[in-house]
Amino acid sequence: MTSFDYGDKANVATRCAICGTLGNAQELYPAKLAGETLDEKAFSARRFYGEKIHFRWVLCNTCGLMRSDPIIDPATYDGLYERSNLTYESHIDNLTKTYGYYLHKIQKYIPSKGAILEIGGGNGFFLEEAKRQGYATVAGVEPSSDAIAKARADIKPFLTKGMFSKELYPANSFDCICIFQTLDHLLDPSKVLQDALVLLKPGGVFFAINHNCKSLSARILGEKSPIIDIEHTYLYNASTIRKLFEKNGYEVMKVFYPSSRHSFGYLFSLLPIKPVGLKSWLHKMINTLGLSRIPLFIPIGNLGIVARKK
Repeated sequence: MTSFDYGDKANVATRCAICGTLGNAQELYPAKLAGETLDEKAFSARRFYGEKIHFRWVLCNTCGLMRSDPIIDPATYDGLYERSNLTYESHIDNLTKTYGYYLHKIQKYIPSKGAILEIGGGNGFFLEEAKRQGYATVAGVEPSSDAIAKARADIKPFLTKGMFSKELYPANSFDCICIFQTLDHLLDPSKVLQDALVLLKPGGVFFAINHNCKSLSARILGEKSPIIDIEHTYLYNASTIRKLFEKNGYEVMKVFYPSSRHSFGYLFSLLPIKPVGLKSWLHKMINTLGLSRIPLFIPIGNLGIVARKK
């Protein structure tokens, strides 16, 4: 584990993923890092939010894309994600229902149910759902050793450990490539989209769901929003995500605002309640009263895109 030192660790400037420029941005939020620890726990999904930690956030003056700037170096990032833990087992049922619902909804855009790939596949729960929906071949790429270790025995062989790149599979292999709540984490989203384009069959579809930085909740909460987080490198809205995909050679078919199925307890965990002790006590009361597992299917501030290889 490494203690944060802003001047020491977070010193890699980021380019706008759309414009490609360095600088050329206005500061939205200064970094909040002091006293925290740089370790895999900070990069494990679905943490119980207490004190916010994040890098400096800026807004591109040209295209309006939000990004962390500066950040830590890519090698450190890769190591943190490799050592990160699968911390969201209790949410997997809801996530499966959400992503499965939208996979079924966008099926009309996908050429066939031949082969599907997920970038950031976790323990392969979505691949299980894709097989259930009739996909003949499933594949996933996941950096976390812990996540892959927790995959079901019949799914684990289809998960490749590491960071996604076009070298992992033959060109023109997939009818659909999916990425869920991971596009925001990528250090070079354009490289990932370009590599995915190589792997898609002609007419194949890239399908993403991620955070919407212009959602009502994000606008109300501002810096206190859960999406302003150390894990996230870029944040998109309907305009910037369209620009990103079009810049990288895709034909955008649809941009939409998906609902998500979550438990009441999980949604409560995202609220910026202080002090943390009070939040923990309230969370225990919700559990005691049996309210924590109540499922809700609501729009909580996400963004979806379906884009095609021309």
